[in-house]
Amino acid sequence: MTYNIITIGCQMNVADSERLRVYLEKLGFKNEPNFLLSNLVVFVTCGVKQAAEDRIHGLINRIYKNNKKIVVAITGCLSDRDDLQKSFGTRVKIWFNISDLLNLDVRLKKYFSKIKKISPKEKNYLELDVDYSSIFSALVPIGNGCNNFCSYCVVPYARGREVYRPAYDILKEVKGLIDSGYKEITLLAQNVNSYSSENNNKIIKEFGFKSKRAKIDFADLVSIIDDMKANFWLRFSSSHPKDVSDKLIKVLKKSKHICEHFHLAVQSGDNDILKVMNRKYKIEDYKGKIKKIREALDFKNGFSAAITSDIIVGFPGEKKKHFNNTKKLFKEIGFDLVYISKYSPRYKTASSYLKDDVSMLEKKEREKELNILLRKSALQNNKQYLDKELEVLFEKIDRKGFLIGRTRSSKIVRIKHKISCPQRLIGEFIKTKIIKVFEFELEGRIVDFVDSCASVSSKEITKNNDKIKSKTNGKVVVILGPTASGKTSLAVKLADKFNGEIVSADSRQVYKGMDIGTGKDLSEYFIKNKEIKCHLLDVVDPKDIFSLADYQKQAFSAIDEILKRNKLPFLVGGSGLYLEAVVDNYLLSNSKPSFEKRDEYEALDLTELQNRIKKINKKFFNSLNNSESNNKRRLARYLEVLLSEKKFVAKKGKRRYNFLILGLNPERKIIKERIYKRLLDRLNNEDMVGEVKRLNEGGVSFERLESFGLEYRFVSYYLQKKISYQQLIDRLFIAICQFSKKQMSWFRRWERNGAEIVWLEDKEGSGKKIKEFLEK
Repeated sequence: MTYNIITIGCQMNVADSERLRVYLEKLGFKNEPNFLLSNLVVFVTCGVKQAAEDRIHGLINRIYKNNKKIVVAITGCLSDRDDLQKSFGTRVKIWFNISDLLNLDVRLKKYFSKIKKISPKEKNYLELDVDYSSIFSALVPIGNGCNNFCSYCVVPYARGREVYRPAYDILKEVKGLIDSGYKEITLLAQNVNSYSSENNNKIIKEFGFKSKRAKIDFADLVSIIDDMKANFWLRFSSSHPKDVSDKLIKVLKKSKHICEHFHLAVQSGDNDILKVMNRKYKIEDYKGKIKKIREALDFKNGFSAAITSDIIVGFPGEKKKHFNNTKKLFKEIGFDLVYISKYSPRYKTASSYLKDDVSMLEKKEREKELNILLRKSALQNNKQYLDKELEVLFEKIDRKGFLIGRTRSSKIVRIKHKISCPQRLIGEFIKTKIIKVFEFELEGRIVDFVDSCASVSSKEITKNNDKIKSKTNGKVVVILGPTASGKTSLAVKLADKFNGEIVSADSRQVYKGMDIGTGKDLSEYFIKNKEIKCHLLDVVDPKDIFSLADYQKQAFSAIDEILKRNKLPFLVGGSGLYLEAVVDNYLLSNSKPSFEKRDEYEALDLTELQNRIKKINKKFFNSLNNSESNNKRRLARYLEVLLSEKKFVAKKGKRRYNFLILGLNPERKIIKERIYKRLLDRLNNEDMVGEVKRLNEGGVSFERLESFGLEYRFVSYYLQKKISYQQLIDRLFIAICQFSKKQMSWFRRWERNGAEIVWLEDKEGSGKKIKEFLEK
């Protein structure tokens, strides 16, 4: 039995998913990364905005179209929507409130007979064990539900009335996280300020709480956590303005760990609208709370506190005069960030019975006006950081290799760096100097950091590789296989073990800016906090031509450079022609076709070029990979060669190096599953469509993009509205699967022509093969 959880919405939904994951695995389910291959798909839903609801509709329709046997379950804010239950019908089998998670096994038994019997001791789902998504930043729910009934909000209906966890359980969880080295704790509830729990002797004894009052409120809870001895940051969300107490503000002022960032949703700057929203405060109250918060938090760490909020524009009855009061509030407060939503009626909320009398055009205009004010205040606030040094908690390395982190005030910081092993900074507090400021992010430079990776690496090399240093000259390890066979991950491990560097043999990764579609994941080249150098990535602009001869020349140069440094070169890729050109030392300069008809050949359409080459040498055409067989300029070049020699025979010179060729060929089923998972990830999570769009906007024509084949070809079709999004997924999946088969055909043909490829049944055996190769 397999499961997949799709989480949409707020941090509370993420925290719920962390508990749901543990619960399902206790029942005997195993996680399946590809939701379309899973037996059970659970949606943890958001009902705050229509866009989130629309996304769920699309995903469920895809599941139903792909495999009607998948059991779909819905929880979260949409779980009690009877209109959705009716419209989805049998496509969704299970609807459950997250508060009823502990009884989900009863519902699942109808569809899964092998569910394990468990007897949970927990009375509340929030007491379940947690599989934290991060190893340094934890979301800790302190309660669930809401009693406020704002007229536009579904949360009280979806999550029920407020229920809070015992203070002792929360404190024990937080203490355990801090003792385990977690650097950031975020307390979560729909309204943290309403928190209330029983006090007891355990809390007094174990956590040194001095008060013997019967109840512990949110200010007490935060104060106890703040007294814990460790280096960590403390955040909380969400707060309701009416419940921010003076007692809490006093705790903020004396705290050591609470971050200088306060999110306080206002929703409107006008009292009339706030009354219809049932917010239970006036705008004067809100401004008074913000003033007190700033007095407590400003300049505790040398900077003014960041204030963020939520606003709804176009609420029923919002006239221009009401909206002007919201604009006035923006100017007075000077927010750092505001989540601006265009009002959409939510099912059976009080406001859904009001006339939605502000047009979408007007809502968009109001959103635009507020964003102009917001960008102005955000930039002004960020100027205080320029040329200043501050602590940053680094969270990740993005696709382009930038370090991404946050300040205590929750400002995003982006770092360009030349650190040997930047991954070791993830989850660490690092002093950073801000060198540029923008509206919603900062750019920094790390200070006072000793890049010790190089020295550590040198010690490891001295210890582990003295024996092979003198043996690497002239020896090269090749790792080949079809797409999604795991070449790169294996090569990185082996290069780390044998003091090596990688030379890419990928016909598309040589192009700058073609990152997502080619799988050019720079983070893959880090292992054990050490970067494995990779050559021949980002060599040329995609508008320019990069020939086989160009590749061969640069590959030889890279290999020679690696060998001169007594390191072991690993030639890694799936482009058969590129691999052969290096291994078999193609004498490309021998091909001297006439260039007189080059313009004529390049003017031919793709189909005509393909047909002419097939007619001259069909076997050669069938050996081309997908990218090559759809690249007009490359086909024109091949046609020149074929016509000049009447047949394509790549003349080979004497091999320049001694090669060990290792091959990976997982089962077709595994390859197809990996291809599909990676395809969905690139489309849904990594913005592959956006990458192709940016390349086109940067001057790379759609015709040129199509010539690169696969992702770039089909996404270009989609952007030109030649195919639908679903056709993009379906056709691209088929094309990549066919491409992987062609790759294997090329490698088998190469074997028949004399190449000695050692096909690895077990990746673990690769190290032994290399050791034997080096010792010969």
